[in-house]
Amino acid sequence: MPINVSVKLCGAKARQNSHQPCRQPAMQNGRCRMHGGKSTGPKTPEGKERAAKANFKHGFYTNAAIEERMRMRMMMQWRKDLETI
Repeated sequence: MPINVSVKLCGAKARQNSHQPCRQPAMQNGRCRMHGGKSTGPKTPEGKERAAKANFKHGFYTNAAIEERMRMRMMMQWRKDLETI
């Protein structure tokens, strides 16, 4: 099958023994659908907020949670100090 020379090719290096470049047609980013490259991440503030919410797991290390644990430790220490008096 002849290759259309007007179409830009992907050219990603194969990981197999041949190390031949990929001959699939390239997308706008210069790579084919299989070698598209890593995502560059969200660009808009809304997209960044969505990504942050998607990655939120439990909140154990949020500033509010850390401050709450610190406050509880101080209260427990204060109570312990009162009992020793």
